[in-house]
Amino acid sequence: MKDYEFFRSICRNIIPVIFIITLGACVPTTPQWDQKFGESVSQIRTQQMLDPQAGGDAPVNGVDGVAARESIGRYRSSFREPPPESSPLTIVTGR
Repeated sequence: MKDYEFFRSICRNIIPVIFIITLGACVPTTPQWDQKFGESVSQIRTQQMLDPQAGGDAPVNGVDGVAARESIGRYRSSFREPPPESSPLTIVTGR
């Protein structure tokens, strides 16, 4: 009877551990993940560029200097002179 209990305890405790270790050896490790690490970030960054060749001698599409200077001036003055407060009874129609 003791032999049967010993065999049963081995089956119940040791065989599942051996099975888990053997199964763990079949799982692929991180080299497959590491090969493509950061690839999605660089692909998205490349797709978001308006002009990948920017910085060369060709003219750039954008705001000219005068308009940029005026917009910066208006932006900075908005902190010095806050917009006038509206009446709490004003109804905004969305137009």
